[in-house]
Amino acid sequence: MRAGSRILAPEGFLNLARGTVYHFLASDGRRNRVRLIEFKDDGKRISTHLVQLSQIDFEEAVENGWLVEDGQADSTPPWLTPVEGVAINHLENRRISPKESYEQKVNKRFAAISSLVERQAQVFISDDPDAFINAHAKALRPHQNAARIRLWFYSYVVFGQNKWSLLPPLHRIGGWNREGPGHTKKFGRPSRKGKRHGYRCDCTMQQKLLKGFLAYKSPHKTQNKIYSEILTKEFGCVAFKQSDATVDFKHPEGKPFPSFAQFKYWISKMISSKSLRVALRGTHGARAQSGSEGSFSENLINVNQRVEFDGYYISEKISGLTEGSAVDSFCVVRAVCALSGMVLGIGFSEGKENMAAYRMAIYSMACDKVKFCKQFGIEIAAEEWPSAGLSGNMVIDRGPAAGYEGAPDIHWLKSVELTPVYSGQSKATVESSHPRDKQTPGQPTYFHSRLDFVQMAKREILRVLKDNHTSDAGRRLDEEMILAGIKPTPHAIFTYWSMRGRDSSIGVPFNTAVREFLAPCPVSIRKEGVYLYGRKYNSRALKETGIFDMVARQGVINTTAYVLVMCVRQIWIDVKGSLYELDFVRPTRSSLGAIDISLGDLKEIDLIRRGKAADLREERPAHEQHYTDRFEKNTGIDWDAGERRIGRPSKGGAALRDTADYNRFRGATK
Repeated sequence: MRAGSRILAPEGFLNLARGTVYHFLASDGRRNRVRLIEFKDDGKRISTHLVQLSQIDFEEAVENGWLVEDGQADSTPPWLTPVEGVAINHLENRRISPKESYEQKVNKRFAAISSLVERQAQVFISDDPDAFINAHAKALRPHQNAARIRLWFYSYVVFGQNKWSLLPPLHRIGGWNREGPGHTKKFGRPSRKGKRHGYRCDCTMQQKLLKGFLAYKSPHKTQNKIYSEILTKEFGCVAFKQSDATVDFKHPEGKPFPSFAQFKYWISKMISSKSLRVALRGTHGARAQSGSEGSFSENLINVNQRVEFDGYYISEKISGLTEGSAVDSFCVVRAVCALSGMVLGIGFSEGKENMAAYRMAIYSMACDKVKFCKQFGIEIAAEEWPSAGLSGNMVIDRGPAAGYEGAPDIHWLKSVELTPVYSGQSKATVESSHPRDKQTPGQPTYFHSRLDFVQMAKREILRVLKDNHTSDAGRRLDEEMILAGIKPTPHAIFTYWSMRGRDSSIGVPFNTAVREFLAPCPVSIRKEGVYLYGRKYNSRALKETGIFDMVARQGVINTTAYVLVMCVRQIWIDVKGSLYELDFVRPTRSSLGAIDISLGDLKEIDLIRRGKAADLREERPAHEQHYTDRFEKNTGIDWDAGERRIGRPSKGGAALRDTADYNRFRGATK
């Protein structure tokens, strides 16, 4: 048991009060007396009471349980517990116009007891330590209050012999009950409008303020508006114009009402700061001004355990296919692993963000990335983008996914989570990974890119690889990963965990991914190939099925193919239950760039082709008549001059002579 240990007398012992906390002070040098200190604190005054026990009685009481040690020794006086552990500099900075610093106050008190501290052993050996301390107080110049000197000395000795135990309890200043009975005057500094201006905000007024605030609060209202509605509707005040052209509130019957400062002060005291922010700024506005509650990755142990989806719009204007003019770009949807931050999938949609782009992103997640990039004409190594497979927990935007039905549309998922409305922080991992443009002030400008749809899509795929290999993911590294020399990139982190089996990927067969996630489009099978909006596709495997021989006998077959909407280099078609991959049949005379166009461009080309064919059908009769008329004008004979006769042509002498004449004419011309 050391100095400062708390002692209780559960049953009462000698002259010790039952239930009172005493602090063990010390034993004297002859070890025949033990001294305990009781600190009395009634909220206004702190005093000490010294209790002396014989060593024998004390030890017997401890052994028999008449005295018990109540926890560890205190290092701070009970009256300083509210500020325990708070830096003195912080307490000092909170003071307004101090005449004397805390350091000066404590040093002044320690100077008054410093000689007692030096003679500490002599104090405890004496028969009456209180009398020894009192004599010291009287000997000081100027004289000091003996009770105060005893309090400082015993506090210093009991609570760790730390000079900061002498700190005055200034934090308790102003803590008296202002709501007690008998208070009628207004507290606080006088108003600028006069010493007696305003009313005291008592309990009744506070309750009316709270009731009015809860009734009229709104994130769409200012505090001035809420205050005005409370005064007019709860307190019955009216606004009136004074003679000096100023306007103020008053009560027709002279009843009390709060000022605007009182309204703000008491509302902030009666409502928690978080609830007040939500009431005045709304849920999202309050969250924007709140501290972080931690990252999603803190609760994850595997890559692909949680995947967040979100779309962004490309800011550049891309070049149109026919005229090359500036047209709006498209939406890019990314799927990001919440643990590693690596982009696992990418999808595109022409125009606005829609579920087709999300389905394409899910398709790219499920695919081997070498095969996926090849479908866009991009060659990559397998280790550049090592992810493949779906996640059991996908977080998708509520807007595009709102029309999804649980059973038929998402049976391939264990769970799908829709984010709350207007809640970007619910998928903060993917939101923070979007590319952003540098904002510059001045006249609005736009960038006209020379890239078309497919070229821009290729760029965004390569941007995924760039981000995976260059983004700073240092905050996602654990100590063991740092020691292992792992690069702070999403790709390195994903590879590290995946190679250790910490991967929640769900494998999906390629055929299933195509049927589930790619866009179905109508195609026609003819004897020479499969046509998608006029573009011809074929493959050796499809020829071996004999489908084209059957079509040659039966005519055209209309069916459905699966298409990547952003690049129609390849399509997939079901024949007899099997899926076949078809490549675009490029004529030798066409340019190499004609391979990579989007489905939208292909539809536009097909629309132009069909339009020209329709124009030709409409113009053909007029063209034919035009050349018929020219023949008649030139020869004077009708285009179809002559007559149709019955039977076969005659083989008589006249026919033989005409034939001989024709042969002689032909030989002469040669």
